[in-house]
Amino acid sequence: MPARPPASLEVSNLTFHYPGSEDPALHGVGFRVSPGERVGLLGPNGAGKSTLMRICCGYLPVPRGRDTIVRVADYSVATQSLAVRELVGYLLEQVPLYQELRVREHLEFRARIKRVPRRERAAEIERVVGLSGLEGMAETPIARLSRGYRQRVGIADALLGSPPLVVLDEPTVGLDPNQVQGIRTMLKNLGGNQTLIFSSHILAEVEALCDRVIILSRGQVVADETVNTALATDTLFVEWSGADGAAIRACIEAAWASLGREDPPQLEISPRDPRAARPSPREGQAKAGTLGSVALRAAVTSDGVAMDDLAAAIGRASLEANLPLVRLEPGRRRLEERFAVVTGFREGGG
Repeated sequence: MPARPPASLEVSNLTFHYPGSEDPALHGVGFRVSPGERVGLLGPNGAGKSTLMRICCGYLPVPRGRDTIVRVADYSVATQSLAVRELVGYLLEQVPLYQELRVREHLEFRARIKRVPRRERAAEIERVVGLSGLEGMAETPIARLSRGYRQRVGIADALLGSPPLVVLDEPTVGLDPNQVQGIRTMLKNLGGNQTLIFSSHILAEVEALCDRVIILSRGQVVADETVNTALATDTLFVEWSGADGAAIRACIEAAWASLGREDPPQLEISPRDPRAARPSPREGQAKAGTLGSVALRAAVTSDGVAMDDLAAAIGRASLEANLPLVRLEPGRRRLEERFAVVTGFREGGG
């Protein structure tokens, strides 16, 4: 069936209480997802991820509140819930399936509910069966499927009808490593054609798939940033070939001064290959204060300077000093480190 354009998602000032609970499951949540984005929704257990996804998909009511907005494309989830559901493919963490049906029968039933036209239904089922890796399993009763294959049926269900917004809660739970890789590839290919929001405790998965991450903690958004920003550190790594330590230090100091900084830059200069720092007796005549004419690298702390500005300044200074620059890139950390910082697991930042 013809693909529909990807949908945006807008959430503003969303606070939600479960009946009988004093503490809100969500408090003042707000963000916007552009059409075609792939967004990872992260947070510790109990942070409010599943509650947020259920509200956005129309499975929980949008609470009345001043300036509260939950909107998919041009539709309000609060007042146009049925129209929103026609735009959304949703996979719950615990996949609800009809155990007595075969895979194809289940998908045919779900396709009818989703109003996939009859003449397009068979082709659409074959499409999602192929996307989710269910080839050869279409005639198998769901009760006989492994947990991993049941998860695939849930993913196929969520993709039926090419919904403009796909929301997946822990889509790779129960899959083996090869199956996980296949699902990752499929989800990555959705970018641009469908808007994708998915929750996962496997942060490396989010790192590999997403353009952006939204991190919840105790019902509040504590980070909303691109994956590149989340992975960036405050250190710039620079490497030169055939330059001595004194020349490199002078180059970085000149770049630092060109940015209007009078304080000395924080940097650490070392050989690219640590073995190069141990010269033989014949090489022991290197000048004091240098590490010799070997490939050297420097780790420069940005200390509040924009990383792009610092990189450009070092590039210009290297050119002016005729130093052969071979590497200039920001340091990167794992998403687990950023997650730990913003959710309060440990102190720190950067």
